[in-house]
Amino acid sequence: MILDHFLAYFIIIFLATIIPGPNMLLALNHGANYGITKTIYSGLGNMMGNLLMGLISILGLGIILLKSAILFNIIKWIGVFYLIYLGVKIFFEPLEVSKNNSFTEKVASNKKKSRLIFDGFFIAVSNPKGIFFFTSLFPQFISQNNSPANELLIIFLTMGFVTFSCYILYGIFGQKLNALFQLTSFRKFFNRLTGSLLIGIGLSIAFSKSIL
Repeated sequence: MILDHFLAYFIIIFLATIIPGPNMLLALNHGANYGITKTIYSGLGNMMGNLLMGLISILGLGIILLKSAILFNIIKWIGVFYLIYLGVKIFFEPLEVSKNNSFTEKVASNKKKSRLIFDGFFIAVSNPKGIFFFTSLFPQFISQNNSPANELLIIFLTMGFVTFSCYILYGIFGQKLNALFQLTSFRKFFNRLTGSLLIGIGLSIAFSKSIL
């Protein structure tokens, strides 16, 4: 992959990832509620989810999925229900207060690493339109005249790096809110805001017109 193509691909992936969406909302919430150490686990799960979506597109399954209204809608509605479930869960998340008024360590200790990984992974694959994006994007940067294996490796390594880095950046920003999170009223407001946004995104996907 020549440098100009790589830079164009990097910029597209970065802009598509850094724009606030369900992935970054989850990173922000995890960073604020559980700290950056635990957020790394959901970031790894999120990266794996995005790489899986990319792999599905590369293998040609994305085209099959996009042409099958039944498969598309099955994945779409699974994603919708999960986003709404996650939003409701965050919205009504109980607020725990420790004796030293530092709630993050106590809450983080109760959150399993496997659950964090699952949350990050599933929110990445919850919107099947991501497959449409990757299916449309990747062919623009893969040349049959060159070594496609090398180009695919660059595409996947870059995507993994960018998605994980952006996720952690949002997590770090969320952690910076920790001082405000000592205020129960702010914690409640933040969780209800992010929960409402996730529910809203889920509903917008549910009522959006099919891309098929």
